[in-house]
Order: sequence, then C-alpha cells, then structure tokens
Amino acid sequence: MSHRFAIFVPSAGEHSETFIRRHIEDLLPDETVLVTGTNTGHWGTRCPTLTLDQLPSPRLRRRLATAMTQKLGWRPDDAPMAAVRRFLREHRVEVALGEYLDVSLQWLPLAGELGIRFFGHAHGYDVSANLREERWRKNYLRYAEADGIVTINEISRKRLLELGLPPAKVHVVHYGVDVPTAPPRHDVNATVRCLAVGRMVSKKAPILLLDAFRRASEVFPAMQLDYVGDGPLFSAAHDFVQTMKLQAKITLHGARANGAVQNLMRDADMFLQHSITDPATGDEEGLPVAVLEAMANALPVVATRHAGIPEAVLEGATGYLVDEGDTASMADRIVALARDADRRRNMGRAGWQRAGENFSREKERAALLNILGLHH
Repeated sequence: MSHRFAIFVPSAGEHSETFIRRHIEDLLPDETVLVTGTNTGHWGTRCPTLTLDQLPSPRLRRRLATAMTQKLGWRPDDAPMAAVRRFLREHRVEVALGEYLDVSLQWLPLAGELGIRFFGHAHGYDVSANLREERWRKNYLRYAEADGIVTINEISRKRLLELGLPPAKVHVVHYGVDVPTAPPRHDVNATVRCLAVGRMVSKKAPILLLDAFRRASEVFPAMQLDYVGDGPLFSAAHDFVQTMKLQAKITLHGARANGAVQNLMRDADMFLQHSITDPATGDEEGLPVAVLEAMANALPVVATRHAGIPEAVLEGATGYLVDEGDTASMADRIVALARDADRRRNMGRAGWQRAGENFSREKERAALLNILGLHH
C-alpha cells in the first residue's frame, strides 16, 4: 500500500512533544508512516509504525540505544537500516520529514538511495547546544544535499545560514496550535491564577520562575500558581516550594496530558514562562508550544526575551518580556497584570487574535505541505 509520506522521530509518545504528534496526525493523516527509535506510550498513533527498539535481536536494541543517545548512524548493511529500507519501500514513500536535525541526519543517505525527497526539521537543542560542537557544525552542512530544512524561529535560520547552508533551502515555519473561533472568557475572581507549563529542565529555569512568583505573591498575596511538568529539576522545584513555605500558593502537578493542560488554561488568568539559555550546554528553546497555546486561550503571557518567544509575544500588547534571569522584573510584570483585570483581558484578546493570524494549526500545516510539496 502506498503511504507517500514518512516521518522519522527519535521517540514517539512524549508528553512534551505535541508538535511532533501534530505533524503525524495533521500533515497527511491517511498517507503517513512513522519510523521511531522508541515509543513512550503517552499518546498513540494510528499510522503504520516501525519502532526500532522492538526489533527482535537484543544486540540490535543495544545498538539502537547507542545510536539514539550518541546520534551515530548505521552502516547501510546494518540490520536497523535494512529494516527501515524495507519499510519505506513497502509503503512506497516519496517524501520524508526527519524531526531534529542531528538524529535525522543518519537517514539522509538512505533517502537519496531510494529516491525519496528528504527534509530535516529543527526544534531547539539541535540548533542551539549542538552548534557549540564542531562536529555538528560540519555535519549539518550535509543538509545542503537535502531538499530542505525547516526551523522554528528566525534566530535558528540565521545560524544555519551562517554555517553555509543554501538560503533557499532553509525555511521558518512557526508551530501551530488549536485556536478557538472566539476568545475564551476568563472570569474575574478574588484570587488571580497563574499557570506555567513545561518540562523542568535547565533551559526552562523552573526555580527562576518560582522565585519570580514568590516575589510577586509577597506584593500581591491573592495569587495561585499551577505548574505542570516533570523532569530532572522537579525535585529541586519541590524543595523550593517547601523551603519557601509556598505549599498553599503553588501546586506542582507533574506531567499531565494536553487535555488537562487545556482545562487549567481555561481557569487561569495569566501564563508564565522563564526560558533561558542553559549556561552549561547552550541549549535553548525553539518556540515554546505552551506559550502559543496560552495566547490561543486568551491568556496574557509573561516570559523572557529568549529564542523565538519575542516572535510570538509582543511586548506590551499580548504580554510582557523580561531579560533572562531577571526575576525581579518578571515579578513586577506579574503584579501589574494581577492588579489590572482589564489589562489582562485586553492583552489576552490581542494574544488570541495574534495566535489565530500567525500560529494556528491550519497555518502551520499549509506552510509545511507547501514546502514538502505534498498536496492532494
């Protein structure tokens, strides 16, 4: 059976990778196959799927683990590559999209061998932290042989062009989210509810966000914070809440499915995100989907001038932006919004309108299909 379109992902089913799920479900829903290293199972797919860590040999599974963590490729005669070759031929794939430039690079020669048009899709660390390493700066030049590269903000496009990749092949496509046809209404209550969503990793700086909320709540006590996300810094966040005696004001929800996040957004009054460049690795955000979802839900956003965030959040119009690490200024902006329901409403409505015009799921899909040359 012909499925035309293949998507390569290092791992399917991740809570935090709703953008990959949407590519699988939205682009060509009846003509897509998936090749994934592993599947965490937090969400499923209906398309034909080849999961490489389910290949029968334990030796091959160990080889896969090494390849996925160290981003090594396989030789053309290795069994995982042979399995992928058979899978792509069986489904008569014509076009392939590789999620994350580093992991996807290993599939570029195979696509060339099979006459498949191949596109790499950058997301965050692959066009930030990886570019500190000479091997990736050199290896990414091989994408000149690809049919195109998609990235998620203007900063990363500039970096890829500085490497020497052809400008005509590097495209910016912002993520898309579901945008309601009318701006959601947020009732004014005595307690102002703040919401943060994101994996608790260094580049999302959960402790800095919690500290900004702590400072704000000292000035404006009638506030609550719901924080959704797990990750390696969750225990540090929990310790911060306990040490600062903020248990009555802050709820750490851990990981939650997108439906639960949407419910929290409907109940919230503003959205907070304190993204930074990881000082140890250089890892950065691309364009945080949670920020776009907050805008779509008519929430004013208080965030940092980081990576693609200023391409979404307009300072003073749809929210406020502060410098990375400046928790005092972030607290000031939180307090300003907490005190002014009309400002929250006006900024939220402006964010909803901007999301509809620039960051809708439909807009992302149309742009990607055009770049990929996939049309019915």
